[in-house]
This record gives sequence, structure tokens and C-alpha cells, in this order.
Amino acid sequence: MKVLISDKRIDWEKHARRRLFDKHENLRFSWIDFVVMMTVTLLYAAVAFLNLGSAQIPETFYTLDGDEIIVEFENTEDIRSIRYFSSLGKGAFSFYYSEDGEGYTQLQKQVYETDEDGETLVFFEPVTIDHEENSMYAWQLLDVDFAARFVSIRVEKPGLMMLEMGFCDAQGYPVPIASVRNTNPDAPRGNAPANMFDEQHFVPQQTYYMDQMYFDEIYHARTAYEHVSRLAPYEITHPPLGKIIIGIGIRVFGMNPFGWRVMGALTGVLMLPLIYVFAHRLFRKTLFAFIPTALFALDFMHYTQTRIATIDSYSVFFIMLMYLFMYLYTETNYNRQPIGRSLLPLALCGVSFGLGAATKWLCLYAGAGLALLFFIQMAKRYREYAYAREAVLTEKEPERRAFLESITKSYVQNTFVTLLWCVLFFIIVPLIIYLLSYIPYTLVAESPYDFSGILQNQEYMFEYHSNLKTASPHPFASEWYTWPFNYRPVFFYQGQGYPPHLMSSMSTMGNPAVWWGAFCTVIALIVLRLRKGRLGRRTFFVSVAALSQFLPWVLIPRETYIYHYFATVPFLILLMGVLAKYLIERTRHGKKAVFIFLGVCLLLFVMFYPVTTGTVTSRAYSDHFLRWLQSWPFY
Repeated sequence: MKVLISDKRIDWEKHARRRLFDKHENLRFSWIDFVVMMTVTLLYAAVAFLNLGSAQIPETFYTLDGDEIIVEFENTEDIRSIRYFSSLGKGAFSFYYSEDGEGYTQLQKQVYETDEDGETLVFFEPVTIDHEENSMYAWQLLDVDFAARFVSIRVEKPGLMMLEMGFCDAQGYPVPIASVRNTNPDAPRGNAPANMFDEQHFVPQQTYYMDQMYFDEIYHARTAYEHVSRLAPYEITHPPLGKIIIGIGIRVFGMNPFGWRVMGALTGVLMLPLIYVFAHRLFRKTLFAFIPTALFALDFMHYTQTRIATIDSYSVFFIMLMYLFMYLYTETNYNRQPIGRSLLPLALCGVSFGLGAATKWLCLYAGAGLALLFFIQMAKRYREYAYAREAVLTEKEPERRAFLESITKSYVQNTFVTLLWCVLFFIIVPLIIYLLSYIPYTLVAESPYDFSGILQNQEYMFEYHSNLKTASPHPFASEWYTWPFNYRPVFFYQGQGYPPHLMSSMSTMGNPAVWWGAFCTVIALIVLRLRKGRLGRRTFFVSVAALSQFLPWVLIPRETYIYHYFATVPFLILLMGVLAKYLIERTRHGKKAVFIFLGVCLLLFVMFYPVTTGTVTSRAYSDHFLRWLQSWPFY
């Protein structure tokens, strides 16, 4: 009986035969690769750790406990500003001033109102500082104007840990203090109010990111410190592992900006050899591994997001790691190799998935892409088995026949072992890692979490992220479809106390050349691949990785920000590597064009450096050279 075989079946049989019998290229990581990789990494590290943060800030503190504190200056002073720097806790306090230490006047501020006739009325009302917890480890500036020799600080709500306070003159320098005393004779001796004024050299004339927290550091760095100190965690909207990693830097370098940022910066550095190895496995040549690594090193968001003490650095690192291990798994084949060679990268992928999930739920999105890629591999193994089962009946060559027979005998067992391995390393091990990350919650000195408390936290996180809304739209929120165009950066920081023509500010955004180039790359690859009729294996893999991190945001109704695109960027850059490879190998001037493009990326990195790092620069430079779009906020 004549058997008709469809073209589709012939096609998959051809691919199955090739995967089984063709010789696979032996990939070597040469010493040249190591030199290139380490050169880019070390150059980036030098820039990443430059001015990362100060390792010295006020350390001694006084806990405002409801008493009255009297500060005496050496002479009568004209006070133009009050500057203070606090740690944990919240509270309220007021200032009174006096010339003789007997009669005190409460500090007041002018309030302007417009009446029905359009006339401006001026009122004076008492100044009470109601300090909230989201202002910790940041210098607070209060403009005042009074002359006094004595100042009374009257605590209305106790509990705030005050690290330092300065009463400053017109030039912004703290005036000399003769004495500090508590009016309560029964106040605890260990809680000395003089601790608020014993590090006056730290009182700044202008605020600077190097000396304080900014943006979401008030949540993540603070919680890391609470884990270290066995205190109840403040930020519980994400799993704990990212804060635990931040806490390693705090344990080593102390509770200061360098200490709470160093692990994120180190992770940003490690992303470069990671993407180099990934690109080298994809493209198998030094040049094509260098190009994506250089692009990633020159991207603004990679640089800015890894220098701030938030958990995004670690989540993106683990996402990259899990996809690298999944790619290594796709290069193995238990039908033609010992099964152990495929189980190791699969296990490492699962561990990376668990570490990512314990850092931020964003990493769970990667699970869908990983599952798709895994089951595609399983389908390939099945087709090879189906081919071997039929081909063994007609194969005459003894060695090939024996090989095909070994596949028919081992396939079911290998498949069963692989699936059990996935249950272990993609379900059980991640659950164990996730639960272990909650150890700091169980070590809280007062009211430690039990298992039911941990479960309740999962429910709280789900409700929080599902229903996150603000009373009014956040000024730096942006829709997912604007991210590829770099339309709305997030403004991180604005320094205070600078002359009108200068500024210190920081925004997180993409390098315009990299991000706009990535969008053009996607369009170009779609056109090229449509002409060929299908995506190449490597292009398909990276595309799945990118889409797994981008598409979920299309369906999420909550308010979103451009830094949610960060996890997609490394894979878009790898796709840029695909296009660069095509241009260099298939076009006459492709190599020159690629290196000119890298030069443009480097130029923009240098140009935008001040507004991505908080470096003091002129407003005119920002307005005339950097604000390409009106939606880009730089001050």
C-alpha cells in the first residue's frame, strides 16, 4: 500500500534527522572573549561606582520623646533656615525662639490668600513640622527668618529618631551652638538631645543625592535596614529577597547611601558579563557578543536603575539568568546526549526562577516564556523519537540503527525524568526559596510573622498590585505603548538650595539611540523574517523572552511607569545583536554603520550623564541640548 507523506511531515522529519545526526559546533570561549568581556565590564564598573553615594552621614541620634529641648547659640544669630536629617519613625514638633531664654515666640510662616475683590491678604500661622516616614534619611529644609540666641524644640508627637539638625545663617552654614539641654530633669540619660547637634559638619548648603535617600529608596533601603535590625518591615508589597540583598551592603558598609546602593550597582556590573556570555552562546563570535554588551553598558536605564537601592536590579538580573540557562538547555538533547547534560541547565534555570520570584512578582511573567520554550523542546524530542521509531525499521547501517534503537528505548524514561525534574526545580525548589526569603519576617523582635502571617502577606500583595490607584494620575506614569519611544521618563530626584541657573536632578529613561534603535530593529527583523517565512531559532528564543516581559503589561490595568520596561530591554538589545550580525555579514558597509551607531550611543551617554546621575549642571544645558521632548522632565 502506498503511503502518502505530507510536506509538513517531511519537513519535521528532516529537522528531526538533522538534530539527531548532524555534527554540532563546539563552542569555545577564548581568552580574547575573556579580555573583551572584562574590559567592558571594568570600564563600566569604574563609572557605575563613581559617586555612587557617600559612606559617611550622621549616625548618632536622639529620639524625640515628648520633652522640650532648649538650644543655646554662642551669640544672637540671624537664622534663615532650619535643616534636619531623620531616621526611622515619625513625629511632630514646633520651634520657639527667644533673645533672653525667658520669653519665647512661636515660629510662624506667612500665608497668602486672595479675597473676593482680588486683593492679596497676608496671614501668619504657627509652624508645626509633621514629619512622615517617607521623608527619612533625606535633608529637610525649612526657610525661616528670625533672630535669637535660644531656640526651643517642643515635641508634640514623639517617636522620631533625629540624626542631625542645623540652624543656618544666610549662607547656609550652621551657626555655633553653645549648649543643648532637655527641660525634663527625669529624661533618660542615654537619650541625649546633644546627639542631634554633634555632627554639624554634615549639615549641607545644598541637598545632594550622594548624602540621602531618593525616590523608592525610602521603601526598599529602609526595609533592608529593618531586616538587618530585626524590626518589622515597612515595605511589604514585594517579596523580601531583594531587600535582603540590599541589606548585605548595609551590613558590610553601614547604613549610608553607599551601603544601601552598592549591591545594586554590583548587580548592574554583573549583568554585563552575563549578557556577554548570553550573546556569545547565541552568535558564537566575539564581535557579536561585544556589540550587545556595549549597548547594554551605554543604556541610561540600566545605569540609573542599578545605582538606586530598589529591587529592580536583582529581578532583571535573575530574569536574564533564567533565560540564559533555558537557552543552554535548548542546546542539549537527551535523545543524543546523556540526560545529565540537559538536567543541569534546567535545574539552574529553575533556581534562578525561584530567586527571581522571591525578589519581585515581575519575574513570574518569565515563567510563561520559559514554559513555552521548554514545551517546544519537548515537542522536538518527541518528533525525534517518532522519526527514530520509524527510521529504525529501514536503517541498514549498524551504528545508526543502534543509535536509533537507543532513542526508542530511552525516550519515555528520559521524558519522565525531565518532567519530574521540572516539578522539582520549577515548583518545589522555587517554593522553598520563596518561603526561606521570609526568614527576616520571622526574626522580627516584636510580633514576628508566623506562617499564616506570610500567607496573609501574599493576599495583601495581590490586592495591592491589582488595585493600585492614586487619587490623581501620577505625573510620571506612562502607558505601555509609550515605553519603546522613551516618551515619559520618571523623575527621581531634585536637589535643593542651588542658584537659579544650576540644578542637581536625576531621571530614569533609556538611551534614545538604544531604545529607538531597538524599536527600528524589531520592525526590520519582522520584515526580514517574513521574507524568509519563519524566525530563526535564536531570534525566536530572544523574541519569546522579550515578549514574556512586555506583553503582560498590556493587560494590567494598574498605573505603570517606564521602568517596568527595564526587564524587556536586555532582550531587545540581544535582538539588536541579531540585526547587527545580519548587517555585518550581509551588507557592504554594515560593520562601519554598526560602530558609528555605537559611537552615537557613547556620545549620548556622556551628554545625558548629568541628568541621569544627579551631577550638578546648568539648567541652560538641560534646556538647550537635552530636552528633546517636552515630556522629558529634568527639573
